[in-house]
Amino acid sequence: MKIVVTGSLGNISKPLVMQLIAQGHDVTVISSSESRKVEIESLGAKAAIGKIKDIAFLSDAFAGQDAAYCMIPPFNFFAEKNLDYRKETSGIADNYFQAIQKAGIKKVVHLSSVGAEKAAGAGVLDFHYLAESILKKLPSDVDVIYLRPASFDYNLYAFMDMIKGNGFLKGIIGKLLYLRHYGFEGLFKGYSGIILSNYGGDDKIAWVSPIDIAAAIAEEITADRKGKSVRYVASDELTCQEIATILGNAIGKPYLKWALISDKQMNDAFIKIGASETNAKAFTEMNAAIHNGSLFEEYFNNRPAKLGNVKIKDFANDFALKYNAQ
Repeated sequence: MKIVVTGSLGNISKPLVMQLIAQGHDVTVISSSESRKVEIESLGAKAAIGKIKDIAFLSDAFAGQDAAYCMIPPFNFFAEKNLDYRKETSGIADNYFQAIQKAGIKKVVHLSSVGAEKAAGAGVLDFHYLAESILKKLPSDVDVIYLRPASFDYNLYAFMDMIKGNGFLKGIIGKLLYLRHYGFEGLFKGYSGIILSNYGGDDKIAWVSPIDIAAAIAEEITADRKGKSVRYVASDELTCQEIATILGNAIGKPYLKWALISDKQMNDAFIKIGASETNAKAFTEMNAAIHNGSLFEEYFNNRPAKLGNVKIKDFANDFALKYNAQ
């Protein structure tokens, strides 16, 4: 089977390419980086170097393929003040729409997200709703799987400086939070960090490893599933405090806490680290949807029959290695 894979050799695409090659498929990997070409070819895949925003390039890369894995590249929300991620998403999804039809591809796996069913209320994740909406307009003879993964486990790396008690915590949170109100001043004297967000504590979240996402994509892209359908993917279901305890045990801080702050404090923090007011509001809204349960409501109503193999305890080992290397 000829399969085109977007996402270069990222956290999901690399293990996906390796699985597909091992299964004997003819794989083409799209990357915007010429430096990736040698590594792509060393895996046994073909390299198509160019930008997915270039419809001519994308159409050529999709030509002759039997199936496609399509994802929206991650946005740099904090470095690009004027980023209009909704507009960017619409342009990329429309390019996929055109390239799929022009190439006559009949099987598509689209990387979406929990919350993608919401036109509003999911904060920054609403771009997944936009992408799904565009790809739903593909003809009825094009089978599309909207893969909706849970929260990525590697996003927990973003809390590393906070746990260490430096960087984000000292420069921003220390200025923005009224710690005495929460009774945390004692923690900072004896311990070096804490996880703070406008979701946390007993909020239960589904988490997923990119390895398990890749396995699900590899399964779906060759499966005989007809029409347009949704599949949720997760590896673990834990509360935020359970996550903090697992990470804390791995790094020698079994007392690590994941505590709640207000939406306003979170919004101010996002602006402080570079997000525009619009995007800060969207991130804050996403976190608030996690806290009030609405973001994962559809997931828990349609949870996968089986969770993935890579648990948070497995991820914690990698977290500890990076934590101790800093």
